[in-house]
Amino acid sequence: MSTQASRAPAPRIRLALQPLIVKVYKLAGIAALGIILVGLVAYVVVNIFYFFDSSWVRPVILSPRHERVAVAAAELETASERLAELELDRAHTIAELAQIERTVASSTQFEADMGPVVAEAGKNLGAVAARRELDRTILERQAATDDKVAAEQHSRDLDRQIHEQKAAVERLASSFYLKGRTEQVVVAFVPYDNLSNARPGTPLYRCKWGLVRCSSVGKIVSILEGEVTEHHPHNNAVKRGVMVEILLHDASAGQDNVLFAGSRPFWLF
Repeated sequence: MSTQASRAPAPRIRLALQPLIVKVYKLAGIAALGIILVGLVAYVVVNIFYFFDSSWVRPVILSPRHERVAVAAAELETASERLAELELDRAHTIAELAQIERTVASSTQFEADMGPVVAEAGKNLGAVAARRELDRTILERQAATDDKVAAEQHSRDLDRQIHEQKAAVERLASSFYLKGRTEQVVVAFVPYDNLSNARPGTPLYRCKWGLVRCSSVGKIVSILEGEVTEHHPHNNAVKRGVMVEILLHDASAGQDNVLFAGSRPFWLF
């Protein structure tokens, strides 16, 4: 009898808690629907924003393994090797010119010395041999003179090529990408569609929560030469554009997927 009495309150407790459990399930369902709705709205807002936005830039960390750094280093090495080849060719040409000038001078002197002797030697066998030697010397001088003209022209061409190649080496050596050979450097990719909003001096903003809670993290310093391609930060589409040099007072912003140039995505947030 006592056992039946002790079991009686259990059903009553369950009956009493049942409305509370139903309310909890309803609240959980409403919360889940609310979260889904908020997520859906956020998804739509983000997609609409990026469809019309022209202020995003994508940070890129340059390192020795980055493609642009490797290309810049290879171009500089190739240009330097070409300059060394041209300078070596010029050194050989200068030496050739010096040899030609010595040949011309020696032949000219020989002609001056032997000309009167051959003229007075008559027609004996020794005179014929001397005349043949004089004729050979004259031909050598004439050939050397022709070679000198060609060598001088080649030397002038080499001087022009060396001047142009030195300018190319200096230009390649000043490439910003070469900084990535010895240290990690942060730049930013800007698609052509957004370039008008990413001029030097434009402030940069990062957002902690997607498109809100944004703060200034730096600015754009300069636009770098050369076209590059990168992926869109939202839909991963491949975009054409350029790299820009940036200055960050918050270095961690370089690891973000996207920054915004000019202003916050939503001005009040």
